[in-house]
Amino acid sequence: MKQKQNSKGNCKTEACGMTKDQMIEEMRKINEECNDNFEERKNALKILIGGIPVGNKVFVIVPVEDLHIDESYQRPVHSHVKTIAQEWDDMKCDPLKINYRKDGRLYVWDGQHRLVALKIMGIDYVLCVITMGLTQEQEAALFGCQGNGIKKPDPYDIFKANVCAGEKIDTAIRDMCDKFDLEVNRSKRAGNMSCLTLAREIFGKGDASYFEWVLDLLHKAKWNEFPQSHCHRVVNSLYEIRKSFEGESDFIQRKLITYLKKTTPDELLINSTVKYPQFKDDSKKLKLFLLDIINGDNEPVDGTIGSIGRYIA
Repeated sequence: MKQKQNSKGNCKTEACGMTKDQMIEEMRKINEECNDNFEERKNALKILIGGIPVGNKVFVIVPVEDLHIDESYQRPVHSHVKTIAQEWDDMKCDPLKINYRKDGRLYVWDGQHRLVALKIMGIDYVLCVITMGLTQEQEAALFGCQGNGIKKPDPYDIFKANVCAGEKIDTAIRDMCDKFDLEVNRSKRAGNMSCLTLAREIFGKGDASYFEWVLDLLHKAKWNEFPQSHCHRVVNSLYEIRKSFEGESDFIQRKLITYLKKTTPDELLINSTVKYPQFKDDSKKLKLFLLDIINGDNEPVDGTIGSIGRYIA
């Protein structure tokens, strides 16, 4: 049941290519090794024996109440599930993709919104494609790679699945954010790191230490308390500055911390826009403004926010 990757980048798992007879043999083997969930295991075997093999897939009819969702890697159920239920069309609905785990339960790894919609409609049975014996990590990896669901997973959904599957870069990003009490989240609320795509690019370049420098700076400046403190424009501007000052990073960090402690993300954006209105890129404006702070160019500019006691461009 090893995970593979083909030339197009799609995840593959050997367990997905089992014949029906191989699945039955594997399920019996799994069940012989365990004594718990006897009734669930017995029912799962009956479901599989009644399955219909088509090509390299095995289709089964499963009671809705027998299906489980692993919330550790699945995305939250969204409000559009009610719309799915209202507009349900059996002809347009793909089979749910499920896996029989060693704990004796059937887990949905593709189709959880459809499952919730079925429960809303009171439908008792659903058509599924079954796989056999995948681990939680393998399910998560398949979920992160699949792209043909009713609602495609966004980068943050995939991040959650990748972390559960043990993917190297996303796991490292999660661990580093945990270190600084940050949550990887699309929301720009306080305490959230919302520039996931940028973080992946930075880690992919081998610049994880630069990213840590940025998070450490913002943490020491107590910016975790502000909304939009860890969004793309802030993190990218500081990352670019860190790359420019290889031998003076500690001094540069201390100088920026002194300034950032006396301002907020909103004030920083306003002041940088006042001084550099010719640039549309917020990240570039912030970078130039902060470089002025580093270089001691703190003469007030008409319209900026702050007092004489602050470092103001």
